[in-house]
Amino acid sequence: MNLSVTFLLSIALLGNLCASVLMTGIISFIQFIQYPLLFHISSFDFTCYFKKYISRITWFIYPVLIIEIAFALWLSFLPLQSKLQLPILITYILLALVTMNTLLIQTPLIQKLQHSFDKAVLSKIMFYNWIRFVSSALRTLILCWIILFL
Repeated sequence: MNLSVTFLLSIALLGNLCASVLMTGIISFIQFIQYPLLFHISSFDFTCYFKKYISRITWFIYPVLIIEIAFALWLSFLPLQSKLQLPILITYILLALVTMNTLLIQTPLIQKLQHSFDKAVLSKIMFYNWIRFVSSALRTLILCWIILFL
């Protein structure tokens, strides 16, 4: 591999790592701080508060998700050494899991909560957010491992 390809690969891996760390941080904050606090908002105030919360958090989640996908796509166009192929494939699968969970599971559930508080729906959101958290954290750890040891 020549120097320019190695440099591009390093930038793509670092970009993937930074985006993944940012997403893991956002998901962690939501899972451990924001969602548990939603149980303590009165049902009278919940709808108004939750709509404002979603309109603000969306400006963080979706751009970071798009950046993660963009860096993953960039990485997919670079030639990889054979020892990198499996770990990178695993990071793609984890990113797909985070993306599908966000778009296909979390978003419809969140839309239900925007109309009225439902403890069962919020509990489902928190359960599925664990999948996002674990997937994103694993992706971050694998990217760290790739950068540090491969």
